[in-house]
Amino acid sequence: MYQSHGIHRATCIMLAWALQGIISMSCVTAADIDQQVKAFLKEHEETIRPLEIAANRAWWDANVSGKDEDFAAKEQAQNKLDAALADPARFAKLKSLRDAKNLDKTQDKNLARVLDVLYLVYLEKQVPPELLQRISSKANSIEKKFNVFRAPVGDEQLTDSEVRKVLTKSKDSAQRQKVWEASKKVGVDVETELKELVLLRNEAARKLGFPNYHAMQLHVTEHRPEVVLEIFDKLDKLTRDPFAKAKAEIDQALSKSYGIKVEDLRPWHYHDPFFQQPPDIGATSLDAPFVKANIEAICSKFYTGIGLPIDDVLARSDLYEKPGKSPHAFCTDIDRQGDVRVLANIVPNEYWMATMLHELGHAIYELSLDVDLPWLLRDPAHILTTEAMAMLPKHWEELALDKAEVPLQPDFEAYLALEAAGQLLIDDVDPRDLRPDVLHRSVAIIKRPEIFSGTLAENVHLGRPDVSI
Repeated sequence: MYQSHGIHRATCIMLAWALQGIISMSCVTAADIDQQVKAFLKEHEETIRPLEIAANRAWWDANVSGKDEDFAAKEQAQNKLDAALADPARFAKLKSLRDAKNLDKTQDKNLARVLDVLYLVYLEKQVPPELLQRISSKANSIEKKFNVFRAPVGDEQLTDSEVRKVLTKSKDSAQRQKVWEASKKVGVDVETELKELVLLRNEAARKLGFPNYHAMQLHVTEHRPEVVLEIFDKLDKLTRDPFAKAKAEIDQALSKSYGIKVEDLRPWHYHDPFFQQPPDIGATSLDAPFVKANIEAICSKFYTGIGLPIDDVLARSDLYEKPGKSPHAFCTDIDRQGDVRVLANIVPNEYWMATMLHELGHAIYELSLDVDLPWLLRDPAHILTTEAMAMLPKHWEELALDKAEVPLQPDFEAYLALEAAGQLLIDDVDPRDLRPDVLHRSVAIIKRPEIFSGTLAENVHLGRPDVSI
């Protein structure tokens, strides 16, 4: 547990509430506490809910337009919400109720969970109001600069999709370098303010007893640092050698493609600006089936076809490129009551097909939350749960194409034919001859695996020579 350094007004108020609780605890029943909790939650929702919705709408408008006046409105709305959450008297009462509720062994689990969530929401705002406003102003300015930035190349301002197209298609190393470096110039634009924001956020975290902002964010998002580090250390250990082998194959293919030595490869030779996706080094372009596709229509027909219609979400969304708009993609729930939207910048390629399936996966998750839950709990249980749901539809691109009946380009049809060639046996038995329940106990299905050059056996054994086949 992190200890706070120094006593300020909020601390004094909390001590007063604690003393009051000690004096009156003996005559307060669990039912009385429940009534006090419900009254507090009612007052919180009446106060905070309209402020949160207004802040969410202002944030959406600013990300869509990039206009100065919309970013000013966004900052103003955020400051109003922060001020309400920073109220030390309200936080003291919340902490007192939460502590009392934790002593109740027959507690309503929903009420207890709401108090825990609320405590974390209020906690990070318990710093001087002027510091919160400085943080909000700095973050708002940085976000605006990121959103309106377009890569300056000659007389052109390239969108993110245009940058990605050059990095995917061009064989000219000089052109690739120019475009890649231009896309990174936003770092210069925000460098000074970003450093200032880091200092401000760390200052706020230290006032609350945390060593830095990173540690505070892990705490308020309910992550244990030691567990996070353990998971990533284990992930690194398991993937280091397979990644090195895969990277070596990618480097060989890219060096051959560009006609340069492997040691001369640079960041701009990889197709993704941030090396978050593997380069498309196969003989067949994954973009081919989407060149003339209506990605929005494919998504609509696909999700309707699996019984999860999202046309209302698409109608509320902003899906195509425009000046000043955030160049990326996200899904957001404006009011925890069904106003779920997606911001995207669709162009007809595989990247945006996968991205839209991903973001709409978030939307399906948000729309499926139990409406009978308290308002505050109508939110993803954890960031990992909503990301897991969103990652699943990304791997259904071929199924989405089938449901939408999109005509494939000739080279992609050849790829699918090649993919279907040959025969797969399990102990010399065709799996189609096995009972489904027996087969399902014996194998696992992996959606859209990366396949490297070599035999099927070599691919299966990649990084796991002990696996039997």
